[in-house]
Amino acid sequence: MTTASLLMLTGRIVFGLFFLIAALRNTIHFRERIPSATNYGWAMPPVLVAGGLAMQWIGGLSLVLSFYPVLGALVLIAFLVLATACYHNPLAFEGKARDPHLYLVLVNITLAAGLLLVIADSL
Repeated sequence: MTTASLLMLTGRIVFGLFFLIAALRNTIHFRERIPSATNYGWAMPPVLVAGGLAMQWIGGLSLVLSFYPVLGALVLIAFLVLATACYHNPLAFEGKARDPHLYLVLVNITLAAGLLLVIADSL
Protein backbone atom coordinates (compact mmCIF):
# COMPACT_ATOMS: atom_id res chain seq x y z
CA MET A 1 0.00 0.00 0.00
CA THR A 2 1.39 3.38 -0.97
CA THR A 3 1.56 6.33 1.39
CA ALA A 4 -1.07 8.15 -0.66
CA SER A 5 -3.51 5.23 -0.57
CA LEU A 6 -2.94 4.78 3.18
CA LEU A 7 -3.64 8.47 3.76
CA MET A 8 -6.81 8.31 1.62
CA LEU A 9 -8.01 5.21 3.48
CA THR A 10 -7.35 6.86 6.84
CA GLY A 11 -9.10 10.05 5.76
CA ARG A 12 -12.11 8.16 4.44
CA ILE A 13 -12.44 6.20 7.70
CA VAL A 14 -12.19 9.36 9.81
CA PHE A 15 -14.72 11.05 7.52
CA GLY A 16 -17.11 8.12 7.90
CA LEU A 17 -16.65 8.10 11.67
CA PHE A 18 -17.63 11.78 11.78
CA PHE A 19 -21.02 10.91 10.28
CA LEU A 20 -21.39 7.72 12.36
CA ILE A 21 -20.81 9.65 15.59
CA ALA A 22 -23.39 12.24 14.49
CA ALA A 23 -25.81 9.44 13.56
CA LEU A 24 -25.32 7.73 16.92
CA ARG A 25 -25.88 10.97 18.85
CA ASN A 26 -28.95 11.81 16.77
CA THR A 27 -30.33 8.29 17.21
CA ILE A 28 -29.84 8.39 20.98
CA HIS A 29 -31.56 11.78 21.15
CA PHE A 30 -34.17 11.05 18.48
CA ARG A 31 -37.14 11.82 20.77
CA GLU A 32 -35.61 15.21 21.56
CA ARG A 33 -35.32 15.93 17.83
CA ILE A 34 -39.09 15.55 17.37
CA PRO A 35 -40.69 17.91 16.61
CA SER A 36 -37.77 19.19 14.58
CA ALA A 37 -38.50 22.80 13.65
CA THR A 38 -36.99 23.99 10.39
CA ASN A 39 -35.87 27.53 9.60
CA TYR A 40 -39.21 28.05 7.88
CA GLY A 41 -41.45 27.56 10.89
CA TRP A 42 -42.80 24.10 10.08
CA ALA A 43 -41.91 20.87 11.83
CA MET A 44 -40.03 18.23 9.91
CA PRO A 45 -42.12 15.04 9.90
CA PRO A 46 -40.54 12.32 12.09
CA VAL A 47 -40.27 9.97 9.13
CA LEU A 48 -38.06 12.51 7.31
CA VAL A 49 -35.92 13.03 10.41
CA ALA A 50 -35.50 9.24 10.56
CA GLY A 51 -34.63 9.27 6.86
CA GLY A 52 -31.87 11.76 7.56
CA LEU A 53 -30.56 9.52 10.32
CA ALA A 54 -30.58 6.57 7.94
CA MET A 55 -28.60 8.61 5.41
CA GLN A 56 -25.97 9.37 8.07
CA TRP A 57 -25.74 5.71 9.10
CA ILE A 58 -25.61 4.36 5.55
CA GLY A 59 -23.13 6.91 4.27
CA GLY A 60 -20.89 6.73 7.32
CA LEU A 61 -20.78 2.93 7.30
CA SER A 62 -20.13 2.93 3.57
CA LEU A 63 -17.05 5.11 4.01
CA VAL A 64 -15.70 3.29 7.07
CA LEU A 65 -16.17 -0.17 5.57
CA SER A 66 -15.11 0.87 2.04
CA PHE A 67 -18.37 -0.65 0.80
CA TYR A 68 -19.55 1.33 -2.24
CA PRO A 69 -17.84 4.50 -0.98
CA VAL A 70 -18.97 6.53 -4.01
CA LEU A 71 -22.61 5.75 -3.26
CA GLY A 72 -22.07 6.46 0.43
CA ALA A 73 -20.45 9.80 -0.35
CA LEU A 74 -23.33 10.73 -2.66
CA VAL A 75 -25.85 9.85 0.07
CA LEU A 76 -23.97 12.04 2.53
CA ILE A 77 -23.79 14.93 0.04
CA ALA A 78 -27.56 14.68 -0.45
CA PHE A 79 -28.00 14.64 3.34
CA LEU A 80 -25.82 17.74 3.73
CA VAL A 81 -27.70 19.64 1.02
CA LEU A 82 -31.09 18.80 2.52
CA ALA A 83 -30.05 19.46 6.13
CA THR A 84 -28.46 22.76 5.17
CA ALA A 85 -31.51 23.89 3.24
CA CYS A 86 -33.91 22.97 6.04
CA TYR A 87 -31.98 23.94 9.16
CA HIS A 88 -29.20 26.39 8.31
CA ASN A 89 -30.55 28.90 5.82
CA PRO A 90 -28.66 32.07 6.76
CA LEU A 91 -31.06 34.17 4.69
CA ALA A 92 -33.82 33.39 7.18
CA PHE A 93 -31.96 35.28 9.94
CA GLU A 94 -30.62 38.76 10.57
CA GLY A 95 -27.76 40.20 12.57
CA LYS A 96 -25.97 37.99 15.07
CA ALA A 97 -28.60 35.25 14.71
CA ARG A 98 -27.31 34.70 11.16
CA ASP A 99 -23.70 33.99 12.20
CA PRO A 100 -24.00 30.37 13.39
CA HIS A 101 -26.09 29.43 10.38
CA LEU A 102 -23.63 31.00 7.95
CA TYR A 103 -20.82 29.12 9.71
CA LEU A 104 -22.69 25.80 9.48
CA VAL A 105 -23.42 26.38 5.78
CA LEU A 106 -19.70 26.83 5.20
CA VAL A 107 -18.90 23.72 7.25
CA ASN A 108 -21.41 21.65 5.27
CA ILE A 109 -20.03 22.96 1.96
CA THR A 110 -16.55 21.97 3.11
CA LEU A 111 -17.76 18.51 4.13
CA ALA A 112 -19.43 18.08 0.73
CA ALA A 113 -16.19 19.12 -0.98
CA GLY A 114 -14.30 16.52 1.05
CA LEU A 115 -16.82 13.91 -0.01
CA LEU A 116 -16.19 14.89 -3.63
CA LEU A 117 -12.52 14.08 -3.00
CA VAL A 118 -13.57 10.66 -1.65
CA ILE A 119 -15.55 10.09 -4.84
CA ALA A 120 -12.64 11.19 -7.04
CA ASP A 121 -10.28 8.83 -5.24
CA SER A 122 -12.69 5.92 -5.61
CA LEU A 123 -13.22 6.30 -9.35
